Amino acid sequence: MHLLINAPGYKPLVTHIFRESDPYLDSDAVFGVRSSLITQWVRHESGKIPDGPHSTTPFYQVDFEFVLNKRAT
Repeated sequence: MHLLINAPGYKPLVTHIFRESDPYLDSDAVFGVRSSLITQWVRHESGKIPDGPHSTTPFYQVDFEFVLNKRAT
C-alpha cells in the first residue's frame, strides 16, 4: 500500500507498507522492502468498520505508526 501523508507544520511523507504474507517480499525489484515496513493486514467480514460506518463487503484493517519530521521554520 503506497501512502502520501501530509500534516500542517511537517514535511510530507511518501512511503509504503507491505503485507507480511506477500509472496514477493524477497523479490522486490527496487529493494524497497524493509522489515520495519512489513505488517499484518487483518481481514474482517462485512459489518461495522473501526471508524463507525457499516461495510457490506469484507475489509482489511492495518495498524501502523508513522513518524513525520517537522518542517524547518
